[in-house]
Amino acid sequence: MVWRNLPPEMQQTLVGLAWAVWWSVIGRSLYHANKVRLGHRRFWSWTLAWELMIAIGMGVVAGGAAEYLQLGGMAAAGFIAAVSYLGPRTIEAVQAWAERKAGIDDRRA
Repeated sequence: MVWRNLPPEMQQTLVGLAWAVWWSVIGRSLYHANKVRLGHRRFWSWTLAWELMIAIGMGVVAGGAAEYLQLGGMAAAGFIAAVSYLGPRTIEAVQAWAERKAGIDDRRA
């Protein structure tokens, strides 16, 4: 395997990325399944492809946040899955709420 010739730090980063993407796919799958259950979308559709891309992006972001928060093991896995389930819209809404609460006005014209 080519990845075994990489430096240990790079191997650790790739393993962390793989786990983050795995747990984010689990989280987004739960979200997608809930939407299907509610009748808001069909299971097999192009939306599923978009969910995969969102899951990968959220996995990278949530994995970095979990590392920053020094979470490990199942705590990191749960954090990544939860953040991925919530998705980018919820994260953006929480950020906007926090900015309003802190008195930050960043309206771009």
